[in-house]
Amino acid sequence: MSYQSMRSELRGSFPKLSWDWTGTLINRAFKQIRDSNLWSFQLAEGQWIAPAQITDGTATTVQGSAQITMDATAAVAINANGNAPYSLLTQRQFRIGAGGVYNIIAWDGVSILTVDRLYGEVSATSSGYQIYQVYYPSPTKTFLRFISVRDMQNFITLNIAQTREELDAQDPQRDWYYFPTWVVPYKPDPRPTSPTYQYMLHELWGAPQYTLNYQLLYIDKLGPLVNPTDCLPPALGEDVVLAKARVYAYEWAEGNKGALDRNVGPDYRFLMGAAQKEYETLFKNYRREDRETVDNFFVTYRGSLYGRFWSNYNTIAGVANPGSFFAT
Repeated sequence: MSYQSMRSELRGSFPKLSWDWTGTLINRAFKQIRDSNLWSFQLAEGQWIAPAQITDGTATTVQGSAQITMDATAAVAINANGNAPYSLLTQRQFRIGAGGVYNIIAWDGVSILTVDRLYGEVSATSSGYQIYQVYYPSPTKTFLRFISVRDMQNFITLNIAQTREELDAQDPQRDWYYFPTWVVPYKPDPRPTSPTYQYMLHELWGAPQYTLNYQLLYIDKLGPLVNPTDCLPPALGEDVVLAKARVYAYEWAEGNKGALDRNVGPDYRFLMGAAQKEYETLFKNYRREDRETVDNFFVTYRGSLYGRFWSNYNTIAGVANPGSFFAT
């Protein structure tokens, strides 16, 4: 059943309900159901591709200025390697030595690189530099949390349980490079012009120096139904969403009966109670049916987590993994 059909059915249950309000109540019910359980349709897969570092040429900085001047060699390297479908230049970071990590927000294509805040270190002329990506956006705006992040090339399941406080204590200057072993929450993307505006950003530590591919398994909260043709995920029936939406509709009606005599018209309290009971019964049934799928997913996956601890040999790829205790 489509979103529009669900709205029509809800309005049929309560003809005086406004059409616009039906959409609000259905999405409120859908959100309540999504937030009450982990569903199979919230398990999702994504990918990050880390770009290779750019270090050709030199950079000139002025303390207190957000503009950095790149020499001709650096400009050629940036124009040749600074944009890729998986990593825009404005998603990458600029750094000199052990100085601060600055987010790039603009490049004029010739010589001027603009960063997100005033350069705080001592001014430098014709200095070596790094342009690389250390902060990566969540796969979706409604991202909830990671299940796993895997480096497919280096046989590493990255640690996703560390905090920024722990990372700052472990490596305050961010001196660890080469291939990352941790994924640490950073902050929501604050740039209004960014294609990932308000997506949660995550820091890969230690910073990647060459192109790496990461496979992501995560939990997505999902968003509301929007288009008239939008449908619910297969694991949910429209009956459970409509039952909860009727609870909200009857609650609204009871609260807006005004000064009418209580014996005139329906008593929405009883209708609300009946709809709530129907919702609870349907919710339990759908949850029980879907829980088996979710449990099978996690039980099957957990068997592979030990790959980062114990040595193994992949007969198809013809490669051995000596184990990665240090990746924890």
